[in-house]
Amino acid sequence: MNDRYNNEPAKELSNEYGRSEYLYRYIIIAAFFLIVCVLYIASAFRIQSIYGSKEEVSTDDYTTRKVAVYAMRGEIYDRNGNKLVGNEYNYSLMYDYSAMAKTYAEQNDDILTILSTLEGTDFRAEKQCPFKGVYPDITFDVEVLKSSTVKARLARIIGEYGLPEDAPAADIAKAVAEKYLLVKEDGMLMYSPREISELIRVRYEMEAMRFSAIEPYIFAEGIDMSVITAVRELGVRGATLKADYARQYYYPGYASHILGRISRILAEDAEYYSALGYPVTAKVGVSGCELAFEEYLRGIDGEMTIVEDKDGNIVSCEVTKEPRAGGDIYLTIDINLQIASEDALADNVKYVVERSATIEGDLDGEDCDAGAIVVQNAKGGEILAMGSYPTFDLATFNKDFSELVNDPRQVYTNRALMGQYRPGSTAKIGMSVAAMAEPLYLEGALFTSLTKINTKGIYTYYEDYQPECWYYTDYHNSHGPITVSRAISVSCNYFYYEIGRIMGIDRINRYFSLFGMGENTGIELPENVGILGDAAYKQTLNIPLSDKAWMPGDTLRTSIGVGYSEHTPLQISNYISMIVNGGTRYAAHLLKEVKSFGGETLYVPEEKILAEVDIADAAYDAIIEGMYGVLSSSADLRKAFGDFPAEIGAGGKTGTAQTFSTTSNNAVFVSFAPLEEPEIVVACILERGANGYNASWAAREVLDRYFGLVSDDTE
Repeated sequence: MNDRYNNEPAKELSNEYGRSEYLYRYIIIAAFFLIVCVLYIASAFRIQSIYGSKEEVSTDDYTTRKVAVYAMRGEIYDRNGNKLVGNEYNYSLMYDYSAMAKTYAEQNDDILTILSTLEGTDFRAEKQCPFKGVYPDITFDVEVLKSSTVKARLARIIGEYGLPEDAPAADIAKAVAEKYLLVKEDGMLMYSPREISELIRVRYEMEAMRFSAIEPYIFAEGIDMSVITAVRELGVRGATLKADYARQYYYPGYASHILGRISRILAEDAEYYSALGYPVTAKVGVSGCELAFEEYLRGIDGEMTIVEDKDGNIVSCEVTKEPRAGGDIYLTIDINLQIASEDALADNVKYVVERSATIEGDLDGEDCDAGAIVVQNAKGGEILAMGSYPTFDLATFNKDFSELVNDPRQVYTNRALMGQYRPGSTAKIGMSVAAMAEPLYLEGALFTSLTKINTKGIYTYYEDYQPECWYYTDYHNSHGPITVSRAISVSCNYFYYEIGRIMGIDRINRYFSLFGMGENTGIELPENVGILGDAAYKQTLNIPLSDKAWMPGDTLRTSIGVGYSEHTPLQISNYISMIVNGGTRYAAHLLKEVKSFGGETLYVPEEKILAEVDIADAAYDAIIEGMYGVLSSSADLRKAFGDFPAEIGAGGKTGTAQTFSTTSNNAVFVSFAPLEEPEIVVACILERGANGYNASWAAREVLDRYFGLVSDDTE
């Protein structure tokens, strides 16, 4: 990124900050690991003091088992070394199948002892037992049973017990109680009703999650030292501590669609991850960069060998395989620019809705409620910021899930990568390049940047389809004879109807394919490839057979960006980047580099060139001149960009894309700066934003932040 937008404090990462950061992490992990070892060693010491040395007891009285020493997952940073996602270290209390007592009665006593230790604390792990009430008056918990996973597990357990599919909760609870000797066959209670109820829930949960030697049961998560001490003193067989971590988000609510989440391995993915050497209890990336860069972020667990006597007491423990921490990934995004972009996008949506209230009539943006923004390095494909609105907070994902998943705005969708929109008049930039990249003749004369087309308001070439230029519709006039620069600046539809008709849909789509439309951008996250509308695509649409033929009007509409073609915001950004950098389309990417836990660089991805188009100097200058003129082409754009510093300069293009439904049109706006040697491209789309210029405000705010025209208050 240009020095005009460097985060100065972050530049010191590789020096004092870097050393102190990694030293801090070493200390935390060392302390984290030490506590676990102390617990094992304390138990071993206690046994040694009673029984003497290992050699004094017959080896037949000992059993050896191995437990995992969990490795820390790598952390995520922005391009300047600002930590975005880190690890918050904690401990979980687990019940270890291989170390628990042998009989149900002994196990029941141990479980109750553990539950008693946890009583009055907030550490109990959330479970999905579908029962409520006190034995024998057990009923189903309707709220819990809303989960499809809970329902599926319940059906499996009912089948395993040989009960009817519609068995009441009380019958299932009774079957569990009898199996685990909580009640006798004659109905005699072996424990108090409250204790039986607790044991039924734990036993049921164990069966539901298939408790086994490779799947421990977690009683509590995030426990504090008081619980750790109590567990150590109890000496309960099978009660073990797992040193673990949770993801900590340093900029809550920002970059959520980019960063993604981690989760325990899902049942349907168990075989895949097992083949890669993951333990079944591992946490893996399930979305965003956490998933995309799993191979770098994952740590490799170590192993501890534990020797126990016949009573389950620990005699000795030894780390026989050291854990290996995962690598840290550095993204191309700048978190300060990311925050500015997401805030600007949200503000822009609010602005459109508020403005619509001052305009008479409907479909003026009053229904605008979503959008996306992409900020990209014009030379190289780096994503500097990428936002989708509405967004969510990864730190409260689980708590907010039910509410957000039912939001009709599809909050979890990354619109920058998955949204598909007609480009509107932003397509006219690509049309201009395609018209001048190879010979095109108008009335026998070669079309160039100096060619003037006499625009007449209504395009009358075809008898059965005669579309109007927007200028004629609004003012009953034409733009007159204009060159390509002027056509871009005033967004003349007539001009592009003419060159689009002559080029034809095949040539148009050939160039837009080179621009990356209908193609993967190279981004590491999941994306839609968009649509290049043509005759074959139209045949696939659910429309009357009589309407499926490709008509001349379809080509004309495609020429001004309101045909059947649809693109993602990232594709639009990438295509504009290609044109303003002179014709090279780079693969878009989020990964800047990967470093080891100790700070050593492990991997730096190479720039990838996906396509090139030869743009002659005269054609390039004409396009840049036209895009510069766009910013003064209307009162709204002059208001947004009129005071942008002339020494930097910028260009842009609006797009008003019809939705062909009873909603406001989508607003599309692309911009770049500086005018000479462009560095940054911003593409903003507002769903139902009514008019392209409405999306210019977010772009202006981003450019201001990038060039240091506003103070940076996010550090």
